[in-house]
Amino acid sequence: MVHKMKHIEVEGAVVNIREGLTDFEGNKVTSVEILPDDHYSGEPIWETIPKVSNVRIVQTKKIYGEK
Repeated sequence: MVHKMKHIEVEGAVVNIREGLTDFEGNKVTSVEILPDDHYSGEPIWETIPKVSNVRIVQTKKIYGEK
């Protein structure tokens, strides 16, 4: 399986999206990582709310006709 990565720079953060991953059960996974620009002159200026920087989206059911 081919792993695709999208690297997006937006105001206040970098967003990395990784597609084509699988979990230990073989389910399709997309990972979304948000890295806030959290330092400027030693002071945090951006943060994620809630304090989570990585989310995984897991396909738990097959789409009709999908192998």
